[in-house]
Amino acid sequence: MKISYREYCDKVKGGYLGKNIGGTLGAPFECFRGVYDIDFFMQDVSSPVPNDDVDLQLVWLSAVEHEGKNIDSHVLAQYWENYVTAVISEYGTGKNNYQAGICPPLSGYMRNENRESNGAWIRTEIWACLCAGNPALAANYAYYDACADHSGEGIYAAVFTAAVQAAAFFEKDTQKLIEIGLSYLPEQCGVRHAVEVVSECFRRGDDWKTARKKLLIAEPSSFGEIGGEWKGSAQVAASERCPVQERDNGIPKAVHGHDAPASIGLVLVGWLYGGGDFGKSVCLAVNCGEDTDCTAGTLGAILGIVGGESAIPDKWKKGCSENIAVCTLRPDLLLNVPETVSALCERVVKQFPAVSAERCVFTENGFEVTAAGSLAYDESAFYPYQQENFKELLAESPHTVRFHFPSLTVKVKYDGALAKIEEGTEKRVTVTFCNKLYLPQYLTVRVLEMPEEWNLQNGFCRAVGLEHWHGSKVSQNNAIDFVFTPTALKSDKYRITLAISANGRGETYYVPVTLLNGAC
Repeated sequence: MKISYREYCDKVKGGYLGKNIGGTLGAPFECFRGVYDIDFFMQDVSSPVPNDDVDLQLVWLSAVEHEGKNIDSHVLAQYWENYVTAVISEYGTGKNNYQAGICPPLSGYMRNENRESNGAWIRTEIWACLCAGNPALAANYAYYDACADHSGEGIYAAVFTAAVQAAAFFEKDTQKLIEIGLSYLPEQCGVRHAVEVVSECFRRGDDWKTARKKLLIAEPSSFGEIGGEWKGSAQVAASERCPVQERDNGIPKAVHGHDAPASIGLVLVGWLYGGGDFGKSVCLAVNCGEDTDCTAGTLGAILGIVGGESAIPDKWKKGCSENIAVCTLRPDLLLNVPETVSALCERVVKQFPAVSAERCVFTENGFEVTAAGSLAYDESAFYPYQQENFKELLAESPHTVRFHFPSLTVKVKYDGALAKIEEGTEKRVTVTFCNKLYLPQYLTVRVLEMPEEWNLQNGFCRAVGLEHWHGSKVSQNNAIDFVFTPTALKSDKYRITLAISANGRGETYYVPVTLLNGAC
């Protein structure tokens, strides 16, 4: 399967225009619970509406432009620390953890009540566009992205959305796209359950209001509890199309922060019941309430990718400003914030050959994009070092931090207490070394900065032999357990460093291991 340069550009532009339109449409109703009947913008849209869903992708675009395709959770977390000013909810907790030395995926999990909320799946369009036709790679990047400030359902939702959007460059059928997205999820998770609930309602012939309520009963969301029942706002007064709402006692109270499953389900309500009509679909997503700018924005992006810019009605394109206004960023020349959606799309398109070179064939008119052999999840799709099998990443999260170096990957697995240590309580950290070369290596691993009184078993210097990488998972994994008992704790934080060198090679790699003493 192939698409032309023109088709690819049209779909990228459609995705971001749809994102902008849906996000603007839903902005006045965000955080409120209600059922509405809107069919167009309800507020003044002559000026651009700031939207963190797009803001955060501008940071990732800058990361790709400056670092290339070999970016991971550490690179993205560094860019986040430099440019994202938002300190609310999971954004702030993830950043605070990282500033304390807690690396992803622990940064997205520890002391994070909102780790299963909506901040990650709303920013996946950048990965879908850069990995068009390769959902496995899009899911990989979405994991690296999401685990900086999310965990569990927050990551699953991002993986699902990225896979669907990347596949949508080649697949138009709604049911097939949903199946592709589900193939990248664990068998048991809230996002899968939400999708299945809405899909079953649609098959049974339930109306969209019934589907919404069944979804919120099956997977309660705390997002609509933030603002409570809609009563009107300074932006949009209550009216016939968005009337004052009464409490629905049939919807149970949610666990705070557990928002991603229901929100993905509401995207599905708009998508299935909208029947492919762009305007009807994004309006239905908003009419369901909750995190309305995110659900309508993401659905608008999916439909924009499927049909391209040319399929979005002029009524919607002309009714929404194309200018970009940021609200959560600290801009500078390195970040280089684009002024318009068109400028953003032009820069995204330029990075496709850098990220997806193996899917890119240059022609005299630009390039053609080829799809991966299988859009659905396929174990064989994970070639050596092109990407990691993100299902392994999901299985190891949040206990395992991965560090990627040119010649090897180092995996640091914390025990059940994660980064926490306690006086006199044994601590175990397992470090696994994965050879990335078609050469055998002998490593010397030195433990630096650990207090001697902690009684590290088997000494502060260890040797590890790595065999030639030849596709065998057994031969590429070599693990050491570092077992010690912290005593005489006098500091709130200890930063241990592993210095890793290979015999006959000049480089030394440093891996930080942060340990926290206290309530964390």
